[in-house]
Amino acid sequence: MLKKSLVIAVAAAGLGAATLSTPASAGDPLAGALIGGGIGAAIGHSTGSRNGAAVGGVLGAIVGSSIAADSGPYYGSRYYGYRPPVGRYYVPPPAPVYYPPAPVYYEPAPVYYGPSVVFES
Repeated sequence: MLKKSLVIAVAAAGLGAATLSTPASAGDPLAGALIGGGIGAAIGHSTGSRNGAAVGGVLGAIVGSSIAADSGPYYGSRYYGYRPPVGRYYVPPPAPVYYPPAPVYYEPAPVYYGPSVVFES
């Protein structure tokens, strides 16, 4: 009886937690550790060794959290209102210089003088 109610309570808690909405964050080390640990545990389990899942989970959690901690937040200071540090700033290259196209000279059309018409009466 205790086992059945525990399973129902865990399922209800899991379903309730799945419905909660959390803000998206690109640089969340906890989420990186959870995802990396899960992937590492799956890879470690597939190796077939006795402690493969535990070792893979720990290594995956370390790698996942370090990758997530290295990437800054998505809406951090680099997007809106970012000011570079004093003394080190980006200087864009000068704008390209455009020259007007060379003038095109046309020779005058050749003049054709046909035979003169003479009327004799």
